[in-house]
Amino acid sequence: MKLKEALSNPPLAAGRVVAGKNNVDKDISWVQVVDHPDIESWVKEGHLLLSTGYNWPKSEAEAASIVEKLALKGISGVVLAVPHFLDHFPQSSVQAAERVGLTLIELPWDVPFSEITQAVHRELVDQQSLALMRSEQIHRELTEAAVSGASLSDVAQVLGRVLARSVQICSVDGNVLGAYTPSDRQPKLPVGRPAADGFRALVEAEAIGQVDASSHPVRLKLGLSGTKEQVRLVAYAARVRADRVGYVIATEGAEPLSALDLRAIEHAGTVAALQISHQRELSMQEARLGYALVASLIEGRFEEKPQTLERAKLSGWNNEARYRLCTVLLDEPNPLSRQGFARREEFAARANMSLMRRGVRPLLSLSANQIHILIPDGLDIDMWWSEFAPTRMAMGVSQAKVGVEGMRAAGQETSELIEHLKPGRVYYFEQMLFPRVLNGDPDAKRVFLAQLFGPLEENKRGRQLLETALALAEEGFHLQRTAERMNVHLSTLRYRLGRLSELTGLDLESPEGRFRLQVGARLYLMNESE
Repeated sequence: MKLKEALSNPPLAAGRVVAGKNNVDKDISWVQVVDHPDIESWVKEGHLLLSTGYNWPKSEAEAASIVEKLALKGISGVVLAVPHFLDHFPQSSVQAAERVGLTLIELPWDVPFSEITQAVHRELVDQQSLALMRSEQIHRELTEAAVSGASLSDVAQVLGRVLARSVQICSVDGNVLGAYTPSDRQPKLPVGRPAADGFRALVEAEAIGQVDASSHPVRLKLGLSGTKEQVRLVAYAARVRADRVGYVIATEGAEPLSALDLRAIEHAGTVAALQISHQRELSMQEARLGYALVASLIEGRFEEKPQTLERAKLSGWNNEARYRLCTVLLDEPNPLSRQGFARREEFAARANMSLMRRGVRPLLSLSANQIHILIPDGLDIDMWWSEFAPTRMAMGVSQAKVGVEGMRAAGQETSELIEHLKPGRVYYFEQMLFPRVLNGDPDAKRVFLAQLFGPLEENKRGRQLLETALALAEEGFHLQRTAERMNVHLSTLRYRLGRLSELTGLDLESPEGRFRLQVGARLYLMNESE
């Protein structure tokens, strides 16, 4: 109980506080009656000292010194019975008490000490009994949440109700997995602010390391970004063995949480860690099924049958949708070390969660130090990639493809990019194709020619357009000379030039487009002569 509570009730209500009026918020752990020399040797932290004054020091210096010694012991206060042996506390004792923050109370002599000890000890026992009952309730509810496999939102609700505080359970990257917001009469984060503000405040104040380093809940007072508001938080890192898997964050408010409350946060952290670990294992099992699907698609081993297409659809892959294959190359040597394997699994889990937040069904496959991810065409890949601060990873991205054969082609495209990848960058196949052609890459040359002249060969007048493309390239795009060489009217040549732009996708009015066609024409003629 608090000293101020004891002073507001009989029999201590008959007393008068003569020093330390601002320090009555201390906890009383026991009542100790001492009336013999060496008073400070007989008391401990939290004790309320009762004295008749019989052995209270008589000299001013010693009367001040004893108060200082008692304050160092951490007692909650001193009650002096007056006026039998002393009329009042010595003035030096009062001055010392004000200086060191110790509460001194003068109590009429006719109030028996036995009544004080009985009243305070009865209240302490009652409070301990209530604490035990509350501890049992917390243990039972959180244990039931763990055994029943309740969601993390349920765990947050249980803890929040027990603490009567705002509670968030977050993943290691700050995603809110469960939250509880109390009623308006209870302490909480400012109205209208998202539940993740607690985690964000920890990160912005660079306090997350302090939480990670502690095996117990940590009390913090932090500012909220963009405001003058401050919030008192208690944060705890939930772990499975030494593996940090999330955080439990409670808003403390003006009234500090008790030791029992802090133990409840630790208990909730243990339950949350078990739940997160269990969910992660389930996700990994589901992911392994998806891994096999993606691997068979991009490696060309997928058998295109009605049954297999149906199973693929159930796993989230649509045979009619367009996808880009993103192959992530980790900066890890092969074969993977234990740490490298853990980093690969961690990135795969983060990629899964990131895609699910966007409403995308994750489709991944893991192979050595590579992670292959099928991303629906239309998702902003650069924006998505920036989430991972990928300074130690590189990523190759295929062109958008559709169907089983398209997935095999996408796998071929990213495999051709692997040797060109450097950490920290995204490499798109279409952007890298022409530089690879200029560097003499035979695979790039084959794809480049197929993309450039394949549409011409498929067109009804493809041969005519192909000959026009080759003539334009050889004549340096001089229209008059090209028309004379082909014996066609200039307007006919201009029409064909427009068709060439449409079919090849090149802007033949630009130096870049013309250069690419000239390179392609030269490579085509070299192939023809071989």
